[in-house]
Amino acid sequence: MYRASLFLILIVSLVLNQSALSQKSYEIGAEIQAASFSNLGGSVGGAAKFAIVEDETVAYGPSLRYQYFWSNNTFTGLSSNASTFGGGGFLHYRFMDWFYAGTEVELLRNPFNNVEPSKKWTVTGFVGGGISREWEWVRFNFGILFDVVDALKDPITTNPSPLRRDYFIRRQNPNTAQGQGAYLPIIYRVTFFFPLN
Repeated sequence: MYRASLFLILIVSLVLNQSALSQKSYEIGAEIQAASFSNLGGSVGGAAKFAIVEDETVAYGPSLRYQYFWSNNTFTGLSSNASTFGGGGFLHYRFMDWFYAGTEVELLRNPFNNVEPSKKWTVTGFVGGGISREWEWVRFNFGILFDVVDALKDPITTNPSPLRRDYFIRRQNPNTAQGQGAYLPIIYRVTFFFPLN
């Protein structure tokens, strides 16, 4: 917890220091991440973001995330739930009035104790992009992001990403009857940015 607090303080300090050097515009963002619902369970959550925008093309700043998961086993009647939270930062490049590319790095509290229960904090490192369009009072972002950090982890010796329940694309596996392999670490995020000035 102490390291996570220092990490967040460092990111906020760097962002505020950079923003003091020149005139910029500011936005506050509300994000929905890969919400899913079914009678067997689901996931819902998102993030609050503060964006510093330079030259109407580069947006960066801190983010705070919360995600809630639940599952219902209809066969056994058992149910469970968990949540993850944390924060980090993002950097987006907006171009052609319709698109963006960027990266998002966060340190999240991992609710799963699979392999290394002593490592409660997990780093996520997403790269990707998507649609970014501004209207009069809001900017709409829809992005598809790939978690490079989770893709490079060894699943035998490390805990998986706490966001793994939100992955939605599977590899084809020719060795199984169904032909479905593991999920790729790809998620979608929908964000609404509201200008502050």
